[in-house]
Amino acid sequence: MKKPKKILIIKTGFSEFLDKGISTTVSLGDVLLCTSILHRYKNDRVTWLTSHQGSPLLKDNPHIHDLLIFAPAALDKIAKGSYDVIVNLEKDIGICTYLERVKAKKKYGFFFDVKRHDISTYTRSTRYLLTGQENHADVRRPVLDILFETVGGRWGGETAILNLKRKVVEKYDIGFNYAVGPKWPTKAWPKKKWQALHKILKRNYSVSWQQGHKNIQAYLKWIASCRVIVTCDSLGQIVGQALGKEVITLFGPTNHARMEGIPHTHTITSKLKCPYMPCYLPVCRYKKFCMDYISPDEVAKKCRQVLTSRFAG
Repeated sequence: MKKPKKILIIKTGFSEFLDKGISTTVSLGDVLLCTSILHRYKNDRVTWLTSHQGSPLLKDNPHIHDLLIFAPAALDKIAKGSYDVIVNLEKDIGICTYLERVKAKKKYGFFFDVKRHDISTYTRSTRYLLTGQENHADVRRPVLDILFETVGGRWGGETAILNLKRKVVEKYDIGFNYAVGPKWPTKAWPKKKWQALHKILKRNYSVSWQQGHKNIQAYLKWIASCRVIVTCDSLGQIVGQALGKEVITLFGPTNHARMEGIPHTHTITSKLKCPYMPCYLPVCRYKKFCMDYISPDEVAKKCRQVLTSRFAG
């Protein structure tokens, strides 16, 4: 039996895997999404450095042996160690520079290129990740395919890993994950559309509106209690994927191709012919709003199809 390798993964969520920017707002969905690479290291000993906000999504993960919260004490602990593999999925200059002094046989992800005086990536084929999502309109493959390539692997359909300590009984046919984060409010489907969808579906299905807005554990349990999750491009879709739910995601200002091909994920894209889509802008600059051009009837039809095909009988 092979000796387990020592793996260090850095993912705080202050930068997103497909976005060049650094934010003070943690992208919880991005933190959870990146747990998919743990399938690659399931027989190794993994140390994961994350943010305080991201830690509840990683707690009790069976493939993380040492969960560190980003702070001076954690950085000191890392500096004193040596690793077989370091995977840095953060584009922060400080983190990238700091990791240059940490010993490892192999490094993947992002680093600070002294010659270019800029952030770069060890994998040449994924250098375009540094240009920003707005320039990724031509990306036609799942984000997980790109993520696995970045760490020197090949994606085989693996999804994010999330462990709930207690089993949750499914009580609802469909859950409406309607809220979006403050970073991209343009991802939101208008409330009147959600209300129209509810009116159509409530005749034949049990429907629950999003719960746990201020409590991450309550939020995770709510998603676990639903068979199908209808969501905007937000944390809810990644949680749904990790929990094996059927996920129907509504796309407008962001690139739907990033999620196509991921197991149990169904994408519905705005019918608006906007010249800026996908724009990744927090404020719409077009005369019409793309998310207005997703029909509740189309979403309801997809809900029926998914429930019939997976849960019939």
